[in-house]
Formats: sequence, structure tokens, C-alpha cells
Amino acid sequence: MYKKQTILKIGNVTVRLYEDKRVYRPLAVSRLIASCIALKGGEYVLDLGTGSGFLAIVASKLGAGSCVATDTSPDAIAMAKANAELNNVHNIEIRRGNLYEPVENERFDVIISNPPMTPSPRPLKSETYGGQNGRAVLDTVIKGAREHLRPGGKLLIPTISIIGIDVTASMLAQLGMSYRCVGYTIVPFSKLLRSLEEYITKLPNASIVYDRHMRACWTAVVFEATLLS
Repeated sequence: MYKKQTILKIGNVTVRLYEDKRVYRPLAVSRLIASCIALKGGEYVLDLGTGSGFLAIVASKLGAGSCVATDTSPDAIAMAKANAELNNVHNIEIRRGNLYEPVENERFDVIISNPPMTPSPRPLKSETYGGQNGRAVLDTVIKGAREHLRPGGKLLIPTISIIGIDVTASMLAQLGMSYRCVGYTIVPFSKLLRSLEEYITKLPNASIVYDRHMRACWTAVVFEATLLS
């Protein structure tokens, strides 16, 4: 079914993935999140918006007891299943549905997600579009975490500077979660973001940095937030 493969190395973990233009492939933020996954072993892990299944596969290889991976796209569901088989990973249950809908009454030790965060005045592809301010999906993931984490459970969530890193930190604090930054990177604007730069600069919480080549860049951080009670 799939012909092309790519190999990603995250620390000591090697992941093989099929490639398909219909499914979001792991880019800078996905790889950053993967490098921040720290498990003791045996945890029950939830990967929201799994796409290719990459983060769930990394969690499994790092010692998760079992994983649930959700996505709305039938193409993503099919690819995530194929990638789990490709990596000889058999403790991932892949469920179709929007974010927390397929796990309505369940609680997890760890929740991982790389939600779409591109802000745009017009709709984009669902795997990219984060609403007009870029936070629509991200905020839903954060707000739902309390109901789906066990006491002491952890949410591993990224935020990019063009949608407000401080906003995420404030939300986590308001939800009664302690948090720390466990990952950081700077990435030049893609062609899409360059076309949206004028719009992005007008967003109230946006921050843009420029590299030594004077290219517009966004900063990404990964927060590890812990449910205290």
C-alpha cells in the first residue's frame, strides 16, 4: 500500500515511517516533542491527533505499557496502524475520533499531542489549521487534560511563539497544573507562514524572531505539565 519509507532517530530510538502526502509527517515540533518524552515504564499513554502514529510509536519504544492514539482522518488511522506494524509495536490501540471523544471516560498517565497551530484568516488543511488565532485545537487539548489525566499524570504539549507561549503557561497555571519547559527550538517560517506574516504580526500574542540571515522564525517550546490533584 505504501512504497516510500523514512527513518527518524530520536535519541536511542529508531522509528521507520511510511510516507503519504495525505498524512501529516513529523516535522520539527513533532521531533522536539518526541525528544522530550520521558517514561519510567508501564505508563498508559494517550496521543491526540496521532497522524502517522509517530509519537505513540516513540512512547511505546520508550517503555509505555500501552497507548491509545486518536485521529479524525481515515488516512491517518490507516497509516498509523501500518507504521505500528512496520515498527513491530503491538501495544498501541488506534481509535478514530476527534481528540478526546474516543476516550470519553478514560484517564491516562501521560497525554501527548502536537495540535495544528497555524493561524490564518481563512481555513487551511485540518492537520495545519489552528483557527484564526492558531489556538483553537491547542486550547481544547489543554482544557481537556484535567479530565483525562490520573493524579500526578503529565501533559506534554508544545506551543509556538506566533500564537503566544505565555498564554499556554497561564492556562496551565489556571488549571492547577505545575509546568516546566522541557524542550526548545527555533524554526524559519515556511512558505505558508511567509505568506501569512503580515496577518501574524497583528495577532495580539504573536512573537517573531529573526535569524542571522534575517529570516522570520518562530520559537517552539514543549511544556511538561503535571496534574497536582
